[in-house]
Amino acid sequence: MLCLRCGKREQFADNICEQCLMDTVHPVKTQPVVHGTVCPTCNRILKGRSWDECAGEVSDAACQVALLSLIKHEDIRFPEIELSVDNYSGNVFRISGHARSNYKGVFLENDLSTEVRLSLAQCPFCSKRSGNYFEAILQIRGLEGLSEDEIEKLLNHINDSTEKIHLKDPNVFISRFEKVRGGYDFYMGENSFTKQMAQKLHDTYGGEAKWSSSLFGRKGGRDIYRHTYLVRLPGFVVGDYLIREEDTLKVIKIARRIMVRSLKTSRDEALDHAVAMEMRKMKKNEIEVDLVIISHDDTEIQVLHPTTFVTTVLLLEGRKPEGETIKGALIEGDLYLV
Repeated sequence: MLCLRCGKREQFADNICEQCLMDTVHPVKTQPVVHGTVCPTCNRILKGRSWDECAGEVSDAACQVALLSLIKHEDIRFPEIELSVDNYSGNVFRISGHARSNYKGVFLENDLSTEVRLSLAQCPFCSKRSGNYFEAILQIRGLEGLSEDEIEKLLNHINDSTEKIHLKDPNVFISRFEKVRGGYDFYMGENSFTKQMAQKLHDTYGGEAKWSSSLFGRKGGRDIYRHTYLVRLPGFVVGDYLIREEDTLKVIKIARRIMVRSLKTSRDEALDHAVAMEMRKMKKNEIEVDLVIISHDDTEIQVLHPTTFVTTVLLLEGRKPEGETIKGALIEGDLYLV
């Protein structure tokens, strides 16, 4: 049968020919003018009652607003759409593009053109952040035993971890950061993340962790609390040393208990955090030295004392020396292998 529209060619679909399908069916249509709302701080777009993320600049947000406003043919799914900004003046953007799709076996194309007018309004996430909103305070104390590099690494870890989660959950952010006597305070936008961060810091560094809350107000008929998470670091990290009476203990692992190794007996034992925190502490760079090897066999090694330059014999305790030096510890004139 011939096409009911042109009467020249055989019908292909919908009682018309392939050429008439291409002339009459438009996979995607635009509106002459489209209005949208964008957050000037984070570039999120207001969609109904929610704010959708939009990577890039304001021009990218304008294209996204245009894309959301397109009218798609009901029988066409997943069309390929390309949009770009031709020019703009203030918050008014002229946008053009192209649409491609397949309709009942026919490849269809059509050009797109619209004008997007943007209104700027701060989203609730950025409003909270700029207004110093916080649900919890993360307090870091006990930094006296850490070096400047270790403190910087710790602070960077908190900042980087927060920013990483912020990309997925905009409620997670640091609204304020303060250096206080004995440590630092982080004012956090979301409570559950702060609780998780405090637990992870305690698991990594040890020490003690405490939690408290206070009534802040009421909203929607329920009480609103602000929470404080205190992480008091033990003053040492893995590789540092604890002094106990006549023995020196090397910290080899920090978990629910502190795993240490005696330099005198080479035996491992577990200490409670509270007990370990009461001991005198020494940083590894204060006592560790590279000892020059003179000779060794399977059980003993002869090294040069770093201050007296006297040949000293030490038990290897299963160690296998490699190279010309071996790591040791110098404590009040006595040498130990570590």
